[in-house]
Amino acid sequence: MDPSRALEQIRQCGIITVLRGDFPPDKAIAVCEVLLDAGLNVVELTHNSPDWRTALPAVRDAFGDDLLVGMGTVLNPAQVREALDTGAEFLVSPILDPPSVSTAHAAGVLMAPGAATPSEAVQAANLGCRLIKFFPAGALGVNYFRAMRGPLNDLNFTCNGHMHVGNVGEFLQAGAAACGVAGDGLAGNGSRPLPEIHAIARDLAAIVREVRGAEKVGR
Repeated sequence: MDPSRALEQIRQCGIITVLRGDFPPDKAIAVCEVLLDAGLNVVELTHNSPDWRTALPAVRDAFGDDLLVGMGTVLNPAQVREALDTGAEFLVSPILDPPSVSTAHAAGVLMAPGAATPSEAVQAANLGCRLIKFFPAGALGVNYFRAMRGPLNDLNFTCNGHMHVGNVGEFLQAGAAACGVAGDGLAGNGSRPLPEIHAIARDLAAIVREVRGAEKVGR
């Protein structure tokens, strides 16, 4: 997918659902069905999950353009190429690895590398990254993110790491383009019942709508 379109869909959705754990194709498809029904249409599988090589193409085949499907925890150029060969439409990493960024950009794919400091964020921007993963967001806190973003408010950040219903709204209000929600924050590790995932996803979608609505009113 064109990087501009991928970034726009991520921004519009506001939530990147991260599937890390036991998500074979049938389970990944079932989870994505309830996510879409709840109003979330961006999903990130992770390179450190056992079944991503079969789950990612299965999800793409099942949902087509209705769902934006990316690959996370990509740490080096070889993993970038492997993810792209499997059909990833965007890439996310917890680290800033310039060769990985170059490989992704050469393929014309949006990549969000990890950054925990202003220097790392600017370095990522200078490499041409249009989305930067602020990580670990939950551990560093919203006040740190707000202070870091103050002089860097022309950059797009997705805030990842210990994100959940209780703090996503704060990070969106502080200027995050999106939040990546993994583990107990949304889809669990593969054992969470689908009705629970649906309920959490609906709550997260409602938070995004509330924050975005308040932003429009305030303009």
